[in-house]
Amino acid sequence: MKRRKGHIKLIILLLLSVEILAVVGLLAYIQTRPMVVEAVTLEAGTGTLKVEEFLMYKNRKGSFITDVGKLPLDQPGTYEIQIKIGKKIHTSSLQVVDTIAPTATANNLMVLKNEAVEADAFISDIVDATKVTASYLEKPDTSVPGDKDVTIILEDKGNNCTKLKAKLTVLDIKNEVTVEAGAPMNISASDYVNNDKYDVSFITDLSKLDTSKPTVHKIELNVNGRTVTGNIKVVDTTSPKASFTNQETWQNEAVEANAFVSNIVDVSGVTIAYKTEPDFAKVGDQQVMIELKDDYGNMTEQQVKLTVLADTIPPQILGTRNKTVYIGEGVAYRKGVSVTDNKDQGLKLSVDSSAVNLKKVGVYNVIYTAEDLSGNKATVTVTVTVIKFAVTEDAVYDKADEILSDIITSSMTKLEKAEAIYHWIKAHVGYTGDSDKSDWLAEAYRAMTKGEGDCFTFYAVAQALLTRAGIDNMQVTRLGGKTHHYWNLVNCGDGWYYFDSCPNKDHVETFMLTDKELDEFAKTRGSYYYNRDKSLYPATP
Repeated sequence: MKRRKGHIKLIILLLLSVEILAVVGLLAYIQTRPMVVEAVTLEAGTGTLKVEEFLMYKNRKGSFITDVGKLPLDQPGTYEIQIKIGKKIHTSSLQVVDTIAPTATANNLMVLKNEAVEADAFISDIVDATKVTASYLEKPDTSVPGDKDVTIILEDKGNNCTKLKAKLTVLDIKNEVTVEAGAPMNISASDYVNNDKYDVSFITDLSKLDTSKPTVHKIELNVNGRTVTGNIKVVDTTSPKASFTNQETWQNEAVEANAFVSNIVDVSGVTIAYKTEPDFAKVGDQQVMIELKDDYGNMTEQQVKLTVLADTIPPQILGTRNKTVYIGEGVAYRKGVSVTDNKDQGLKLSVDSSAVNLKKVGVYNVIYTAEDLSGNKATVTVTVTVIKFAVTEDAVYDKADEILSDIITSSMTKLEKAEAIYHWIKAHVGYTGDSDKSDWLAEAYRAMTKGEGDCFTFYAVAQALLTRAGIDNMQVTRLGGKTHHYWNLVNCGDGWYYFDSCPNKDHVETFMLTDKELDEFAKTRGSYYYNRDKSLYPATP
């Protein structure tokens, strides 16, 4: 009895386990079962997508994760679609197919003989969701006039095809008439006709066409009441025209080919070149062939003469002359001198004046030289004569009067005039340490014009200015010592005083000094600086 009860319990437990496993399995199936269809098929160009089309169970709700608004629904293809159902994302696919053949209207055409015509010219009003291409089943021959049956094949992106039939009439008239660029366009509608069975006239206004340069103008013609297209081909078959002139050049100087050519006439651009490059090193005449070629290959050749000249003539140096100058004066060697040449411009002129000594009396040679680019050389020799400067008393006093007019007035006393002269000399004459002590007039003039000299020069200019100012004066000369020194004695109406305008290293004023003051100053400079024979000069106050 106990064993029996145990079996019953075991059976109950087994039954319960089976039920539990069934429930668990059912729950697992519910969790893993597909919620969207594997794929949805859509005819290209037929509309929009709805999420319900992708759901396995119509009682469930879902939303697109994929932005289906951006999908090319008019292009055949397979596109992945993601859909969210509850908290899970499921993947399906969209297959866009094109199974509908295109439709269109076939039109009959009329063309000119030998005119090219594409298949799509026969077709209009195409209806299809995808792009459609047109092709011939058999391409018509437009070289043979007459009516021809044409079959056009329309094929879309889904490889769906439609065959349409049309009629092509090939007219026995020319497709193209040629005219020369730049010439009057003397053509008529009858130029397109091969026989007189066609009534032909222009629809296009030919007067508005530009025929000045090569091009192709598409025009319309009325042929027996129907409009057809044709061409006017503007061509350039005319060689360039121009004027040609012979040319000369110097040896080894090249001349461009275009130098021989002028007055070019052509409807396009023209290039100018030598057929064979000339020999510019060869002196004499040579025949040269010039080629003119326009943009359309038309060419003109012309033989011309090139003369190559040898330059054997040296330059000319103009304006040279012998010069006479005073000792110490400068010479403008290039002033008024120029160089000319039968060929070259801007030649360099060299001047050799190295032999000239402007500080010494004598006659010296100056050599002018110029050389042209061909090596021809010209040389001119002139003389520079250096003489001793001779100045007249009138010249010195005229210059002195000119200076005095700027520094003194008639209302001044003689002393004031003497002081003005003293300060003018101090300000305008510099010490150089040299002078011609044999000619006081020359040194006075030198001081007034060049502002330089030594103590004799200062004495001389002071004598000239004081004399012309009406002030008595005399020369004073140093006695003894290794060098000479010169200065002045002046009398402004109240006795004689010493007047020395020459600069001294002590920068002491030496104007209107007495014998005593002069001797005191001499002690600081050395006993010989103002040493003099006092018996030769009047005593000072």
